[in-house]
Amino acid sequence: MFKSSYTQKELEEILSKTAKRRGWDFSLMKTENQPEPWDYLEIVPRYLNKKDTVLDIGTGGGERFIKLSKYFKKGVGIDIDPEMIKVAKENSKNVKNITFNQDTEKLKKTGGKFDVILCRHAPFELSVMRFHLKNGGYFIIQEVGERNMLNIKKVLKQSYKKPALTRKMFEKSNLKLVAFMEYDVDYIVKDIASLVFWLQALDMLHSDLDGGKALENVDTLNKIIKGNVDQRGFITNEHRYLAIAQNNSL
Repeated sequence: MFKSSYTQKELEEILSKTAKRRGWDFSLMKTENQPEPWDYLEIVPRYLNKKDTVLDIGTGGGERFIKLSKYFKKGVGIDIDPEMIKVAKENSKNVKNITFNQDTEKLKKTGGKFDVILCRHAPFELSVMRFHLKNGGYFIIQEVGERNMLNIKKVLKQSYKKPALTRKMFEKSNLKLVAFMEYDVDYIVKDIASLVFWLQALDMLHSDLDGGKALENVDTLNKIIKGNVDQRGFITNEHRYLAIAQNNSL
């Protein structure tokens, strides 16, 4: 539940009891979503088979890539953050067909070509796909939209960025766009502990929002909460894009 406002002492007490994010795991949060038109973990397996080699760009702690591992032969997960790679390796101790390495979206340390390349909520370079995606292979990407968490961004005076993903981006690439989708739905955080955990976990390396700034002073947190709480909890929004493209370079 939420109060209408909090004191600095109350905020500090909540922070003292709030666990740190491990990898990209938000399972400690109590949340509720409006129905979404797709589920990433249901879409991706449709484009995988048991013979595939798969690359996951921005794998985080490997949480979702590990869940997908039963659908392909061999996988490589990369992330710019060495701490994420450390967590991913710990999470995948019992998974034999995935390795994890530190690299950026430019893939300068990643060799070879893949049947499928995945990217979920991470920077990407369409121009490098032709060097790493087999002919006929698929690039599947889900990105956080520029309107995501809009009411929080307004309080933090976050400037709105350009769309992370557009149809036009694919026009000059060697990738044929198979599908392009978008949704923007209510995202409800059920209690103050979950909200604080979430904000504390968001930083500019892993998202487009420095959530820690919302927790530096209780006045900022109270501004975020004001007018955005009802019987369900704290209401913000989840804005996402999904694109599926196929390499037709030959």
